[in-house]
Amino acid sequence: MRRRTILTGSAMAAAGLTLMTGLAVAQQPADIDAIKEANTAFYAALSARDAKAMGGLWANKPYVVNIGPLSKTIAVGYEDAVSKYWANAFTNVFSELSASMTSMAQIQTDGKLAWVVGTENAKGKTKAGATVAFDIFVTNIYEKDGNHWLMVSHHAGIQSK
Repeated sequence: MRRRTILTGSAMAAAGLTLMTGLAVAQQPADIDAIKEANTAFYAALSARDAKAMGGLWANKPYVVNIGPLSKTIAVGYEDAVSKYWANAFTNVFSELSASMTSMAQIQTDGKLAWVVGTENAKGKTKAGATVAFDIFVTNIYEKDGNHWLMVSHHAGIQSK
């Protein structure tokens, strides 16, 4: 009986250590820094209206999703969510654009996927000449591909006033 108690206690301790180690591995500072860099690169490409740079920041996968603050539909798949969406936004919608993340409420990763939740601010001019400004709630989701974090989802919703 005592042997079983010792073995059970040892197994539970080992499982607890394994779980705690797994949690520690999931939030490696190097990953958090790389996720922040990927997020910063996204806003740099957005502000530069650079469709080529934007394309390189996204995973070229059929499951990527993009919901911009002015979207009327959910764009799914690399072709629609990235190639067509950003080319249209940069060529036909905005003549000027400046966007930045104004707060990061949370950055979380499990080592394979990461999400950044916060707020962003976007200002610019439309091709029609109208000045626009948005305060936006945003969720950006990244997937690790080798040593790179690539966006798989961008969801930006205008904050109500």
